[in-house]
Amino acid sequence: MKNITVGIVENDYTQEGAAPFSDSSSYRWKEQLTNNGFQIKIIDVYAADIVSQLKGCDAFMWRWGHFGGMYKIARRILPIIENSLNLLVYPDQNTSWHYDDKIIQSYLFELHDIPTPKTWVWYDKSKALNGVKNLNFPIVLKFATGAASENVILLNSINEANIWIERLFSYNLLSLNKLQFTKLSLIEVIRQIKNIALYRKRHLFNYDGYEPQSGYVLFQEFLKNNAFDTRITVIGNRAFGYRRKNRKNDFRASGSGNIDYNPQLIDQKFIHLAFDISRKLNLQSCAIDGLYDNQNNNVVGEISYTYISQYIYNCIGHWELNGSPYLGSLNWIEGHMWPEEVQIEDFIKRINQRLMP
Repeated sequence: MKNITVGIVENDYTQEGAAPFSDSSSYRWKEQLTNNGFQIKIIDVYAADIVSQLKGCDAFMWRWGHFGGMYKIARRILPIIENSLNLLVYPDQNTSWHYDDKIIQSYLFELHDIPTPKTWVWYDKSKALNGVKNLNFPIVLKFATGAASENVILLNSINEANIWIERLFSYNLLSLNKLQFTKLSLIEVIRQIKNIALYRKRHLFNYDGYEPQSGYVLFQEFLKNNAFDTRITVIGNRAFGYRRKNRKNDFRASGSGNIDYNPQLIDQKFIHLAFDISRKLNLQSCAIDGLYDNQNNNVVGEISYTYISQYIYNCIGHWELNGSPYLGSLNWIEGHMWPEEVQIEDFIKRINQRLMP
């Protein structure tokens, strides 16, 4: 057997108070690959010699996130690793290039006939101001980026929408803070004047790894009949599911932490929809946020290649698909499983198909 080396970027996103390494993919990747006879090389993607570090590697794995500036590195280096160095990669470009970009995903959904809430994206202020006149309120305003319902707010009037259009085409914004800007108060005017002075000095913000947003506006229809969303995570031919209840007195479910793992309550139409998306987009891993539209049809709000590992492990079992996404059968497999176990199982198969004699 040829010695095969997998480059891995270490990560540990485990929150304080949780079990050690409960949200560290690299911890379990290394363990399972080592147990299967693979060599591990730790890669530092923040270093200047990243390309040199990758010499001798046959494959590469990095669970990168939308925070800490990781996306800036990922969108530059991952295409090089996969297409120029020709390494097997997890997540590959099909799986992750659209991660944490709701605008890109809206285009992909439309192109592939994936049901989603009605979405409007404008890159021109005058077109946005004219277009918003034809929308029915309330509507949802979103940044292209953000997780756990961060930077998602509900607008109840065209006046609110116009204010945000003006702001998004005038300033770089780091967050959507509805309470401060539903009207232009004296405090707000003073703050904006200060912002202009800061921009002219080219001193914007203290860097925290997040990208300022401006030059576009993204509106989405408000789906009023959802007290929860359904999170289905597909890895290969396996699906894990749970429901996330909305925050108290809020329309948003993501990030609420109020999770119901009862598989009997899962609408299996969302499972089929998740498999369909995964197949259409050729994804190694895919988590969907399933919702009901205002006609009670199943739609997807967003997809993500990555997710909190502990939430997947907490599922008491998973479904395996036999056949096509909509016509195939779903077989229930009892038992807890870390997502990394499945990711490595699928990745080893790909390594064997390409690299083993």
